[in-house]
Parts: sequence; C-alpha cells; structure tokens
Amino acid sequence: MKLTKSSKGLLHTTTLALGALLATPACAEADAAAAPPQSGSTVINDAQVQEIIVTAQRREESLQKVPVAVSALSGAQLENLRVTSVRNLAGLAPSLQINTQGIQSNPTIIIRGVSSGTSSNSVDPKVGIYIDGVYIGRAVGSLLDFGDIQRIEVLRGPQGTLFGRNATSGAISVTTAAPKGEWGLRATGSYGNFDALRGKFSMDLPAFGPLSVRLSFLHDEIRGDVDNLLAGKSLNIAPRAAEFGTQQYAPRLGERRVNGGQVALRGDFGKLVADYRFDYTDSRASGRAMQNLGVIPDASGQLLAPIVALQPYFGGITNYNVTGPLNAAAAATSMEHTVTQGHSLTLTYQANDHFTIKSITAYRKFRQDPVIFDLGAAGGLRFTFQQLGALITPGLTPQQIQAALFNPANVPGPNDYFFPLLTARATSQTQFSQELQLQLSGPAYQLTAGLFYFHERAPGTEVLGILEPTPSATVVPSFFDSVFGSGLTRTVGRNTSYAGYGQLTWHVTDQIDLTAGLRGTIDKRNLLISAISGAQGGSLGVGDYYAEYKKLTYTGIATWRPTDQTTLFAKVATGYVSGGILSGIPYRPENLTSYELGAKTQFLDNRVRLNVSAYYNDYKDLQTQNFINGRQFFDNAGKAKIKGIEAETEIVPVRGLTLSGSIAYTDFNYKQFILNNVDVASFARPTYFSKYTARAAAVYNSPELTNGGAHVTATIEGRYRSSYYLTSTPLRNILNGQPVLEDQNKQPSYWLVNGRLGLADLHLGSSKVSVSVFGENLLDKRYIAFGAPVLLFTGTYDRGRTYGVEIGLTL
Repeated sequence: MKLTKSSKGLLHTTTLALGALLATPACAEADAAAAPPQSGSTVINDAQVQEIIVTAQRREESLQKVPVAVSALSGAQLENLRVTSVRNLAGLAPSLQINTQGIQSNPTIIIRGVSSGTSSNSVDPKVGIYIDGVYIGRAVGSLLDFGDIQRIEVLRGPQGTLFGRNATSGAISVTTAAPKGEWGLRATGSYGNFDALRGKFSMDLPAFGPLSVRLSFLHDEIRGDVDNLLAGKSLNIAPRAAEFGTQQYAPRLGERRVNGGQVALRGDFGKLVADYRFDYTDSRASGRAMQNLGVIPDASGQLLAPIVALQPYFGGITNYNVTGPLNAAAAATSMEHTVTQGHSLTLTYQANDHFTIKSITAYRKFRQDPVIFDLGAAGGLRFTFQQLGALITPGLTPQQIQAALFNPANVPGPNDYFFPLLTARATSQTQFSQELQLQLSGPAYQLTAGLFYFHERAPGTEVLGILEPTPSATVVPSFFDSVFGSGLTRTVGRNTSYAGYGQLTWHVTDQIDLTAGLRGTIDKRNLLISAISGAQGGSLGVGDYYAEYKKLTYTGIATWRPTDQTTLFAKVATGYVSGGILSGIPYRPENLTSYELGAKTQFLDNRVRLNVSAYYNDYKDLQTQNFINGRQFFDNAGKAKIKGIEAETEIVPVRGLTLSGSIAYTDFNYKQFILNNVDVASFARPTYFSKYTARAAAVYNSPELTNGGAHVTATIEGRYRSSYYLTSTPLRNILNGQPVLEDQNKQPSYWLVNGRLGLADLHLGSSKVSVSVFGENLLDKRYIAFGAPVLLFTGTYDRGRTYGVEIGLTL
C-alpha cells in the first residue's frame, strides 16, 4: 500500500517579548576556579563563567557562538547533580520534560510542548537520541544508564538537516568520555534510603604506542517503594503466546537493578584517529504502581462500573485512591528484563586544517523479554466467566442477574481474577547505521555535508486482554475475544532510511554569517502483521504492508555578532517524522516549520551569561496516541501552532559561587484535532504539558581548607512545573457528554528541590577522596507523572524523597 504525505507547511513569523528571569544551567554550574576545566573548555579566570564547547552543528564550537538553542552539561555537572541516565535530565534544560510510562524502559520526552515516545517499534521518536553521534532508533531501551559521560547536549527545535534522522521537537546528544592515554582511576560509591546502592568506576590505562583504552563499569539498584499485594502469584500466558510462559508477579513495584559497562578505545595514527565504543546494559526492573482514579463512564465503563462496585463481596482489591500514593497495591506486574548493547567505530581523517572526513559505523541491538505490566491498575479484581456472562446476557431481569452473580458455583475461587485491561509484551530490535561526513572550511565559509544510511529490524509480540476473566490464573482465548477485542498481535517491522545533507555557512563579514542547509530523506517502511487483536483499533488486518516517504527539509540562519560577547540570530527550519503503520493503524508523516529568534550574551566582565530564544512552530499532521472506549487510536490529529520563549542565565558574583537558572513559557494551540472522526480542537490539550517550567540553582565551592586543596562543596537547586493534564481531551460521561474525573486529570504545579553538601579533594597519600551527603525531592513532593484512560482512569506517582551518602576516590 502507498501512504501519502501532507502538503508543505505555510510560512509564519512571530515576535515574543522577554519577561522576568531567574533560571538554569546554560552550561556550567561548577565554579571555574574550584574545579578543573572540562574537556574541550577553557576557564576565563577565577570569577567568570566557563566557556563550553558543543557539537550542536556537528563541529566543535563555543556554546555562545553557535546560533542554535542548545543547553549543555559537562561531566562534572552531571556527576554533581547525580544525572545517571537520560531520564534524570527532566527540567535541566528549558522546555524539557521526561517521564516513564509506568514501565521503566519506555520514556515520554517533551520538548517545546510536543511529546515523543510510544512502546511500539513502528513509530519513530520526535526527539532524537544520539550516543557518540549514533542515532538510537527506538524509544524503548533509549533510557540508557552510563557511568562515564563527558557531556550531554539538549537541542531544542527541529533537527532536519545535520543529525542522523529527522526529528520535529529536538534532540539529546550524549558524548561518552574518551581515553586519556595515561593511568588514572575514578571510583564512586553511594548508599541511600530504599536500600539504594550505586557504584561505578572508570579506569584509564597507559597508552600502548598509538592505542589508549578507557574502561568503566556501573551497578545501580534501588528497592521498590510500593509492596505488591499479589507477590508470589503468577499468570500463565502460554495459551496466548507460548514464549511468554508463566509470568511471576514482582514482589515490589518500582524496583530497579542495573549493570552496565563501557569500553572506549582510541587509536591515534597522526592524521587518522579511530575511536571505538562499546556499551552494554542489563536492566531488571518492575513497573511503577498504577492506581485507580475512577471508572471512565464510557461504553465499556458502563459494564466495568458494577464489577468494581461488587469487589467488596468477592475479596477483590480495586487500588482506588485519589488522595495520594498507595503504600501497597495489587498489581499483575512482572519484572522487566531488558538488555541493550552497541558498537560504534568513528574514523576521523584530518587532511589539513581545512578539510576533515569522518565515518561513523554503528551496530546496536536491544531486547525486552516477555513482561506483564498492570497498566489498568486492576490486577486485584475478582470476577468469573460465569458472572461476566450474566452481566452481558440480554433479557435477564435484575433478580436473575443478582442470582447468577452470587451463585456459589459462579463466585470467584482463589485463582479467579478479572482484568479490565491486560497487557503483556516482548520486543527486540537490531539496527545498523553508516554515516559519511565531510567538513570543509576556508576564510569565508564552512561546509558540513554527508550521506546517512539506517536500517532496522524490530519484531514485537503483544498480548492484549479487554474485560478478561482469568480462570485458574491462566489467560486463554475465549468467545469474549471477538466481543471486546482481546487477542494476540505479532508484527515484524523492517525500516530503512537514506539521507543526503549539506549545510554551508558564509562569513559575509567578520560579524555577519549566513547559513543554509538542505537534507533529502527517503524512508522505506515495511510491516509484516501475522496476527492482530481487535482492540488495536486498526483498519488493517493480517498482511505484509509497505510504505515509502520522501521529504526535503531545510534550515536557514542569519547570525550577527556585534561584539565578541554577543550573538544574535534568526532561524527558519523544517522538521519531519516518518509515517508508517502502528499494528493495523496507518498514519502519515508529521511536518513542522519553525521560526526562531535568539540572543546569546555575556557581560559584566563575563560574570553574567544570558541566553534567550523565542520561537513559533507550525505543525501539520501532528501524530498523537489516544485511548477511547478500550481501543487504541494513533493518528495524525491535525494542526497545531506553538509559540514560546526560553531564557537561561548564569551568574558568577564572587569566586566560588555560581548562580544559574532558566525559565520557559510555551503557548500550545490545536487548530485541528481529528479524533475518532470528530474535530476536538476547541477543547483538546497536549498531555503532560506544562505551560511554564523553570529552574534555579546555586553551587558553592569554598576556598581551600588545607594546603592540599580540600574544600567544601554545596549545591541547592529547584525545578518547577506548572499544572498539566494526563489526557489529550476531557473524559466524558457517555450518557450526558459532560466532562468527568477532571480533578484527577489535572495535576497541580510543583517544585522539586534537590541538594548536596560535601568535602572534596581530601588527600589520602597519592589519592584524593571526597565525601558528600545528597538528597533528591527533599520536600517529598508526591505527584502523578503518568496516567492512562484504559477503562479505569489510572495514574502512577513518582518516588518520594531519596537521600544518602556518597564517597569518591581518584587515583
């Protein structure tokens, strides 16, 4: 089949005013005088902000010179803030929010109001994630834990020219540490509440001729914060999918154990430098506890409501609570096991000071073993086939229904449970990518151009049960499948992408640059559907489907640098995300045209840095995922206009003290939103979207307490989100059409406050030791981070206050 593309976006412009500012890390929270400069950066002097080198345009440039909205965090900052994974970046850059979708391997990443991340292998992410320049193709498995990060950059806005795959809302680029070629060892260990244990080390070996090696290892574990009332029970899914077998329920919810390792190998052969990277992560985790926030009074809810109301008579557990997090919940959730690994080889040949050729070859794979996640928060409900039959049999009188419900032969036995929604899945992916890039520069120009190839194979299996009793704790096919859409879905996705790109910057004068970029992309999508359940909501059945998309995207930038401390730019760019087929649902590409004005400034003798950007985004065929009446809908909702303003600042008032912060305002408006053949734009809203986000932080490094350099370090920071909704439209009562459960749907604004206090650089022989205490979410703020309207309206709270002690050793 052939799926069509939408037409090109219309041109628009906007100008936004800058309001008051108090905000977050544009780049450096560590004081330049008290800490050594990071790789690729230089310290200006004792009481000035650091220069940070970024690769936002695929070449090394000063953050303050690059005409791109980008935030960068160095390895020292990441360690100080205990950023152990991409998931911990939430709130550290303007307009960036990240949360997991209950199950811990699947993220939702939001940049400038648009969310990215589905559990399906058939949907490309809207936020591209890159590890050492290698594109990570799937959302599941992208929240990698690294123990050896050199720098993370968060790029905001469409990435339609230079980066590997197109993305509409932004990109997150992770750079791991390179070998130093001399002996060195850095190790840290920490222990905290919830029996949190974390240890990591990085070791550099002495160079052997042109070769140098760096090894690192990470172990991270934390006990679940919610007891599972179904611990020790199990569910046999083999009748649906033999490879799923019997799944044992996890003893605690929110538990996590991770082991990971990295190898970095560099060969320096003069003009040719070869960098090999290997990473391996083995993670075992149980999903967060989902709570019942109320029965959705839609068509399915009319049947589910009396079942929930009857639970006190049959010993069922409803997990209902709207006043706060539960300490214990009944969840049919098993431990999730994921394994991720990747290899990459980057060859850089610098022919001379003006011409460089780079090749990036990479192979990555991940697998997610069969896992159950109780998204419906109803693993503790008790009901039988016979009772369900009585409820749905037409013509029975209330007296006959009551008699059947309470007939001793029909009531639940010790292993009779009932699932409004049952989800079990297993998936894997392998990907190969090859990029060839050249950089050419002269007195009047800079050119970056290249070719990109990407191929992946991603099989997936999903068991879906809707209003499904499970006799003897076994999931078996039944006559209810055709009624409610339960069943098995098996797919294999094979996707290939080709691209050629080029971006040229012309130095018109010493102060003015003009930049033009162009990228041509061909995406070929193939999906083999060998089985599909009715609840997938698709119009396509079993078959082998093919789609191809071609897109030309562009970037144009005008840059003016009136002084060495000021960069002003105006930018227009387009972005694109491929269309395809999600299970049986065909969808079109998503397209974006973005307009942006930016200013990057340093003043007061380089003690103050202030960066501001204002943007206007015009989305066409915005891709959205929704659940209605127990069915999944993934479609091109329509049109959206998004405008906003972002600001970051950093102030070094005195030696040793750095104040930093950010603020972002985003105005999101749907102009068209077709949902289930109805335009709901007048009342639709983006999910998990906060109109305001902000951050404020202070980092202090004291003068040396001894001649050996020991000093006190202290950090305090707060991250703010304004209110947000869990669903894209209000949940409505099917009888009168009125919104319901909006009090549970709308989440209030909150601050998360984190802190750290320690003593650093204590000399112990030839070694240095540091000791610190830390706390995250110090105010113990409990908030619902993820929700799902799946017959029951469910939500999950993030973990509360954590704290502990950490010891570090440097040799």
